[in-house]
Amino acid sequence: MKSVFVLSRPSLLSQGIERLLAQEARLEIVNPEKDLSTAVESIQKHRPDVVIVNLDDPELDLSPAFLCILKERLGIRVIGLSLKENCISIYRGEHKEIRQVDDLLDAILN
Repeated sequence: MKSVFVLSRPSLLSQGIERLLAQEARLEIVNPEKDLSTAVESIQKHRPDVVIVNLDDPELDLSPAFLCILKERLGIRVIGLSLKENCISIYRGEHKEIRQVDDLLDAILN
């Protein structure tokens, strides 16, 4: 079962996403609280497999959450959802050891 954290202010969009995902037996929504000020702590606590982010919300500051994911090396997949653009953006936290410049180039090119 994959755990999902929906990072969004309470809205019809976030409620709709949660209801849609709750119907999928392979998924579990892990953030019952909706206080965005504690989102980073909730992500650290629950360590979800996926964080879904509402990219259309101009008031949503994603910096703390992304820094947490990067610094803590949580290995979380982040999916940015934009209904305005009708698209999703996917970031997969992946970590590789770098021993030489070619390792960095490989990470950039592949």
